Amino acid sequence: MSYFGQNGFQSTSNSTTTPLSSGATYTGTAEQNQYNHVGVMVKTDNTGTLYFDFSSDGTNWDSTFPVNGFEIASGVPDFHTAVKLGRYFRVRLVNDTGAQTYLRLTTYFGNNFVPSSAPLNQTVGLDSDAVFVRGTVPQDEIRIGRRSGVVGWTKFGYRSVLTAANGEETVWEASGNFTPMTSAETFDIAYDGTAGGSTDGSGTTGATQLTFYYIDSDGLPAVAAHNLGTDGTDTTSFSGLGINRIAVSATGTNDVNASDITVTATTAGTTQAVVPAGEGVTQQAIFFTGSNHDAVAKFLFININKISGGGSPRVVVKGIVHNRSIDSKFEVFRYTMDTSVESHVTINDPIGFNLSPTDVLYFVADTDTNNTTINLRFSLNQYQRT
Repeated sequence: MSYFGQNGFQSTSNSTTTPLSSGATYTGTAEQNQYNHVGVMVKTDNTGTLYFDFSSDGTNWDSTFPVNGFEIASGVPDFHTAVKLGRYFRVRLVNDTGAQTYLRLTTYFGNNFVPSSAPLNQTVGLDSDAVFVRGTVPQDEIRIGRRSGVVGWTKFGYRSVLTAANGEETVWEASGNFTPMTSAETFDIAYDGTAGGSTDGSGTTGATQLTFYYIDSDGLPAVAAHNLGTDGTDTTSFSGLGINRIAVSATGTNDVNASDITVTATTAGTTQAVVPAGEGVTQQAIFFTGSNHDAVAKFLFININKISGGGSPRVVVKGIVHNRSIDSKFEVFRYTMDTSVESHVTINDPIGFNLSPTDVLYFVADTDTNNTTINLRFSLNQYQRT
């Protein structure tokens, strides 16, 4: 041990500078002393997970803090503290895939450790010990990416022509209805390419690149760019279970896609997304929750109108949740709007609606009058579990 005064010391039994190989674990030695607090500082060039283990007898490690560990980022110094009291303590660091080239892990014991302070001009981890030294608006911090482990989403979609005879229709600007995928597939992209019309694709004035925000084959959120070809039919190099958004991320002089871009599941053939002509981004009231995530939806806006002809449509709007894990769906929301009385509704849920891992939330509408249009928007936060 290395003393730094009467209030504590630096431990040699739970400190190391020996880099870990891929997937390896460093486990410190059981240590008991008269100090009430413990603090650990670690910096390395590979990601991993840090655990604090506690024992009453130095043999049985009955308590681990936190249960899922502290996430250690590559190249970022992490400092965490805990109350030890008279218990035995050891530190564990589990290295992720990939070998470390350096590791600096130091444990301190003392009696007056308090959480450190941190300015909020940096991303704040969900497991940070820091007391933040300036006020913030939490939702704004989430929205601009300053809170790690949580992402804000605003989803928007419309259906320009609801028809009475069609029954329930998905709120998206596509023909037909949405069918959730049950297994991971690549995606086929259909567009008016240079071979058939020269509006979109490589070398055209329209869309030349798409960015997919999708759920990958492991059920996790992912982002991938796809450069459009020239023949009007592409297949992605990646596979997924659903698409949260597609944005036109590069164009010619037209600035947006000049024609509809339709994306279908390669094997099943079901439509999964459409970027309408001239709009640059998908318009669909659908959200896919990651397999290691929860989401909380708090805001919903619905607007319904008659776009031509007479009459006042009466429309039933439903929210449907399909859970991929059990391949079952549930009606979770219903609102009947009589447009002779109202044309829009805004709902701010005081406690939020929870979406579980692998849930897919989407909306459908059923009108009694042809030529009805619906616009819908909802917002949520998606939280990473571990």
